[in-house]
Order: sequence, then C-alpha cells, then structure tokens
Amino acid sequence: MPTAQSTPAHHGSDRPGLPGHAVAPAGRFPVIGGGGTLPSAASLGRRLVHRVLDLVNRVVPKQPDTMVLHSSVDVEDGVLAVLAECARRGVRTTVLLEDPERAPLLAALASEPVRTAPRRSLRGRVAFLRASHVMTTGRLYGSRTPPPSQVVVSLWHGEPPTKVTGRFEGRGGLQCTYAPVCSTVGRAYRAAEFDLSPLQVPIVGAPRNDRMLQADAAEVRRALLGDDADRTVFVWLPSYRVGHYDGQLRVDVADHSGVPYTAAEIRRIDDWLFEHDARAVVKVHHRDVNAFTADYRALRVLTQGDLERQGLTLYPALAAFDALITDMSSVWVDHLLLDKPMVFAFPDADQYRHGRGLNLEPYDQWVPGPFTEDVDSLLAALGDLVAGRDPMAEERSRARVRFHQFLDGRSTERLFDGLGLGARSDLGDA
Repeated sequence: MPTAQSTPAHHGSDRPGLPGHAVAPAGRFPVIGGGGTLPSAASLGRRLVHRVLDLVNRVVPKQPDTMVLHSSVDVEDGVLAVLAECARRGVRTTVLLEDPERAPLLAALASEPVRTAPRRSLRGRVAFLRASHVMTTGRLYGSRTPPPSQVVVSLWHGEPPTKVTGRFEGRGGLQCTYAPVCSTVGRAYRAAEFDLSPLQVPIVGAPRNDRMLQADAAEVRRALLGDDADRTVFVWLPSYRVGHYDGQLRVDVADHSGVPYTAAEIRRIDDWLFEHDARAVVKVHHRDVNAFTADYRALRVLTQGDLERQGLTLYPALAAFDALITDMSSVWVDHLLLDKPMVFAFPDADQYRHGRGLNLEPYDQWVPGPFTEDVDSLLAALGDLVAGRDPMAEERSRARVRFHQFLDGRSTERLFDGLGLGARSDLGDA
C-alpha cells in the first residue's frame, strides 16, 4: 500500500476508467502550507484575556473526577458519547456552550441530566479552571499548553489523513495533553499537524464512532426516510469549500452551492436517481456559507433541524443509509466501520489540491471507493451500487484495517480507561 511518506512507483491509475494522477511541477519549497484564505488570528484583547486565564489556571486547584466538555457546534456526537461515559463513571461534567440556547436540545439528546454553562460566562470559566479534565473538539480559551494539574484531550472532529490542517498549513499546532486517533496512520499525521509527541496520540478510536456503531440502523432509517426506506438511498456529505469560522470566512477553494457541481449537473444527477428509483439525501456541511435549496425529485436536503426534530445527530443517521457519497471530508474514514460502499464525488480535486491541499496523495489511490471527477463517472459508480454490485468491497476491507485498529463501539471506554478517569458503574453487566 502507499504510505504517508511515499507515493506508489507508478504514476498511472490501476483503476479502470480513472485518469492518472497529475504530478505537480517542482518549485520552491513553501514558506507556509495550505492555500486559500485562512481566518485571521484572534484580536490582541482576546489573546490577553486567554493569557490571563492561562496564568490563573496554573494556580487554581483542580477537583478530582471533574470535566469540562466543549464543542464548537455544541451538540455533537463526540460530546454525547463522552457525556454518556461520564454518567456511567460518576464524573461531574459541565458542557461549555457557544450558544446557550442549545442547552435544551443537548439535554434532550443526552442519556442523563446535563449541566451547562455559556463558554464566555464567568461560570463557564470557573468550571474550566476547576476541572481536572477538559475535552474539546476545537480550541478552547486560546489553546494554551495545559498545566500539569489539568489533562486536556483534543477530540477534534475528524481523522487527519484527508485535508491539511495545523502545521501542514503553516499554522501553529494544537496544545493538549492527548489527541486520540483511530490508527497508526492517524497518529503520524496528528502528531505532526498538532506538534505533539506520538506518545500523546493514543490509538483508542473516536468517541463519535461509538454513536454510529451503537445506533439502531433500521429504526433510524424508518424515521428519516419514510416511504423511501425501501429504495436505495445514498447519504451525500460534501465538505465545505468556503466556510464560517467565528464570523469570518475560510476559503479553501472556489465558491460553490453546497455541492461541487453546476445547477445543470445537479439536475442531471437528480433525474438519473429518479429514473433508477434511487434517492440521495444531501447533508451540507455545517460550516458551509452556501445553502443548497431547490425543488428536486430524488435529491433531498437534510438540515440540522431535520435531524434534531427526529431526536437524532449525524453519526447515528449515517448507519441508516445504503452508501456514502463524499469528497475530501474525513467522514469516509469513520464510515469504513459500517462496511458500506462509498463513492467519491470530487470534480474540483485539482483546485482543492492547489488550494487548501490534501494529506494523502495521490488521493485517488488512497480512497476505498470509485474516485469520480465528472458526472458521467459519478453516475456510473452509482449505477453499480443501485444494481447491487460492490466492486470496491475488498479495497474497502483493506482500508478499514489500515485506518482502524479497533472495529467496535468502545472507543470512549478505552479513552477513559487510558486516562484513569472514574470507574464504570455497569461493569457487572458487561
């Protein structure tokens, strides 16, 4: 297999119908990596506040078996998985919310009562200062080096071997005590991009995946799809090209309307799906600045509100579909655990490659599904799946072993065991 540090000896593709990888001409070594337009750094005032908070954090005593939990989107599967494990182990937890109005939704989705505080409030900062453990999917209060008295775990929001981030973009790393991943490939990239020792990157799996693997797929399918549940239904998860970050824009590649195709191409995809009695549910990335709205016969947009009205989050919903359509989104690494087909719809791959950039290259040789760069090849790949053929099953099986050391739904349990955090109250039932 190709490695993270090398590419195959051949330059052409060994997959039928796929073009060879275009090798970029050599040039000057980059001063910074990535491309596009990154969000600007925090203001001087905010940096000063974070610096003062960091100094106070180093002297405030911590309460044992306490945790502050945070996600940039508030309601997220990693947060919910950790909350459930905290309840089983008697860990006192406060969730810091970006939007306090989402507290009722979080409470409705959690298995136990939830204590919340606005992240910007005094109460939220006090909870942070007194917590022995902090888990976050992003950067919390300036991402300072944790004091010896506090363990900070970066759950992040996806496995690293897809789009570049952190030091691969010429930015700083991410300061934390541990950053768990799913594989040795993930560990190599995460250590490099976050500027961590590999010993700080334990291979335990991702808590968000526990929610996907433990979901009742049949029940979720009925709730989400209704009359379409008896058809072949794809879930389409395009990543953003232009995204929101704290009121600013991040531009990774040229703008698009939620999915990377023209309006005419989207109509053609919709017509094909309808004629073949198949459906596709499009979940636009939550950071995408563009909406994806129109009247279609076979394409349906799934909003965050749609999921919430069903009492669902994204990862349990993934288990309900027959196959995945995506691009450079890291969701495909997690989706491998379901052992279901996936198709890569990435018509702007070259633009993205020269914009933000990709970690694994040649990208088309790494992905465990048909790599398509135009509508014709996309529809051909979907046609195989609608007809019941799964030509990439063996490649997908090999990729699952490469990218996942564990295939079960116990990542959160392994994480807590490794941290020595709490003791499960249900061990007698295991």
